[in-house]
Amino acid sequence: MVERLPPDVEAKYNKYMQLRETLNAISQERVVLEGSIAEIDAIIEKIKEAGDDAELYKMAGFILVKSSKEAVLKELEEKRENLEVRLRAVKSQEESMTSELRRLEEEIKKALGGKPAGGAG
Repeated sequence: MVERLPPDVEAKYNKYMQLRETLNAISQERVVLEGSIAEIDAIIEKIKEAGDDAELYKMAGFILVKSSKEAVLKELEEKRENLEVRLRAVKSQEESMTSELRRLEEEIKKALGGKPAGGAG
C-alpha cells in the first residue's frame, strides 16, 4: 500500500517541483547570456585587432551596411552592457530560487520526519 502525503506536504512538493523547472529554465538562460557575452567579447577583440582602415559591415534587417569601426564597437559595447544587466538579474533570480528550493526541501523533510517521499507503508 502506498502512503499518501499530507495535503500541505504535497502542496509544498508540487511548489518545489515547479520551482525546480523554473530554476532549470533560468539556468539555461544564464548559460545563453554568458555565451552571448563571450561571443561579443571575441568579436570586439577581432575588431580592435583590425586596422583603422578595415571595412566593417553589420546586418540591418536582411542587408549588410558598411559601418565605421567606432560605430560598430560602440554598438557592440552597448549590447554587451545590456546583456550584463540581464545576466545580473538572472543570476539574482537563480540565487533566490536556489535558496527557496533549499528552504522548501528542508520543510518537506521536516514534515515527513525523515521518511522518504512516496515510501511504502
